[in-house]
Parts: sequence; C-alpha cells; structure tokens
Amino acid sequence: MPVRVRPLVLALMLLSSPAACDGKDKVTMPPLTPEPRESRLAGTPTAASSRTLAARLALYRYLRGIAAGNVKACAFLTAGYERRVFGGPGRCRSGLAQARARLRPQDITALRGVTVPVCETAPDGACTVRFENLRWKGEPARQGGLLAASFTLRKTGAYWRIAA
Repeated sequence: MPVRVRPLVLALMLLSSPAACDGKDKVTMPPLTPEPRESRLAGTPTAASSRTLAARLALYRYLRGIAAGNVKACAFLTAGYERRVFGGPGRCRSGLAQARARLRPQDITALRGVTVPVCETAPDGACTVRFENLRWKGEPARQGGLLAASFTLRKTGAYWRIAA
C-alpha cells in the first residue's frame, strides 16, 4: 500500500534532514527582495490617484476581461452602458464574443497590456478616463466599438461600474 505524503510535509522533512545541511554557515538562498510594484494601474501614487484607485481598477479589469473574452467583465457595466453598447441591459454576456470579434487582433493584444494610470474626478463623484490617457505596453488599440473615447465610472453601492 503506497504511502501518501503531503507536499508541505515532504518539503519540511527534506529541509530538516541532515543531508540538506552541509554544516557550513553559508547562505545558499538569495536575499529576499520586495516584489515589484503592481503595474496594472501604473503611474506614481498620489493622494488623488489613491482616491480613484478602485474606479481605475474596475476599468482595468473590464478592459483586460475584454482581452481575455471573459464575460465576467460584464459585471463592471451599468444597465445604461450595456444598453448603449450591447443593445439592452443584460445583453453583455451574450454579445461580448460578437463585439470582441469586431476588434482587430492587434487591439486584443494591446488590451492585454493596458494600464489605467489616471482618472479625472467630477464634483458628483464620477470618475472619467479618456482613451488617450490609457497606457499601452506596445502599440495602442484603436478606439471604437467596445473601446469608447472615454469611460465614466460611478460608484454603485460598494462597486465602481462603467456608466453611460
């Protein structure tokens, strides 16, 4: 009967075995370094960018969701925006694949590397991101269709959503 050993237990057994130590006081592992900063929202953090972080993150997830063809991106849209872009509330899930198919392959590739560095706040609390303010790893995507000239985000309950 084979004995099953959990990976963590096995790792601890190997690390604590006499064969794992050679008796020398040398460091065999490189020093720990901090993880690189999250690049998805790019830019230098400021007080204003900290206040808009959640809104920018919602747009970032929507754009990356489009790139992946993931219908979960539809969760970041208000009913009004869905009506304007997909023809009716609740139609994003069924229409995302068709709308995404109208994008050029270069646009899909560009969306995989997009970041949302800035957001302009309005007195009513809305946050607007202009297409030209998005940052791209390589060649930018072409505006049109799913890629609007600007995206206005509003807080709906606890979440930020793209509004019409």
